[in-house]
This record gives sequence, structure tokens and C-alpha cells, in this order.
Amino acid sequence: MPDVLDRKLKRAFALFQGEDKSAPVDRSYFAGLAHLQAATFPGTPAAKIEDLEASFTTFWDRYLVHRSAADGTLTGEGFTSAITSALDTEPTAFLSDIGKVAQCWYAVADSNDDQVIDKDEYAKLYGSLFPLTADELAAGFARMDRDGNGVISHDEVRAASLEYWTSNDPAARGNWLFGPFE
Repeated sequence: MPDVLDRKLKRAFALFQGEDKSAPVDRSYFAGLAHLQAATFPGTPAAKIEDLEASFTTFWDRYLVHRSAADGTLTGEGFTSAITSALDTEPTAFLSDIGKVAQCWYAVADSNDDQVIDKDEYAKLYGSLFPLTADELAAGFARMDRDGNGVISHDEVRAASLEYWTSNDPAARGNWLFGPFE
């Protein structure tokens, strides 16, 4: 596997584990991300949270469960193996499913329903989930905002998601989907 994609997958898994790297990553953890977002964005309609939870559990069930250990937890190696296998064997389905996760995730973060993510929503979204500094969040937002208009559109989210999960280009803007990538 090319080094760039491998590094991005390892980074994504490390972010899922959190700062202390001890969080067990399993199906309930993935489902719980939706409820964490509900707490981060109070007042979010239940349907949006349910859609996000369903997208996470579908992703787990289709791609990650087969690489998990006997206790149901996933290692970094299992995560990387699952993603690369899905890209090799069923890329269209994988990209559709990861696009659904991104769409649902950003629908929750779009707290004012203006169909875009502004800097505050972006910082709240990623700052609540991952150990990123304000500077890292600002840098990530700047890369995601491809047209420089101060917001991230659905098209920009889709493009970044596609690049993050598939691109081997070290300069791809989507590499910054979860903050700085270097």
C-alpha cells in the first residue's frame, strides 16, 4: 500500500482511539460517536442522530467486523487491512458508504441548517471528537474550504472524503479531513 494512504489510515485510527490510545474501538464505539455528536450539538433532530448512528454501524458491519478480534475490538492493523481490502474488492460500495457517513456527520454539524459547515461548526465537530488544537482545526478548515468562501459545502465534504480514503497524493487537500496531515 502506498505510504500516504497508509499514514492517513493510521492517523484516522489513532484519532478514533483518543489521546490515551486506550479506547477500545468496536461496534458500540462507532455507534457511540453519533451520541457524542448529539451531546456536542444539542437540539439536533433525532432523525439526524439516528441516520449518523446507522451509517456508522453499517460501515462497521460491512467493512470492519471481519477484521476485529475475538472480543470484537479492532486494532490499527485490522482497520487498515479492512479499508484497503474494501478499496481493492468493492471500491464503489465502500466509497458510497463512506460518503454516507460523511454526509450524516456533517448534517449533524450543520447546526443552523444552512447546508454548509462554518468555522465554528467545524471546530465544534472535530474538537469534540479528536485531540486537535485550535491551530490544527483552523488549518484543517482552510484546506477543506477549497473555494475560500469561509464555509465548507457538501461538495467540498465529498471531495475531501474521497481524497482522504483513496488518494496517495501527499498534497491532496482532503488529506486534512481530520486535521493536519504531514
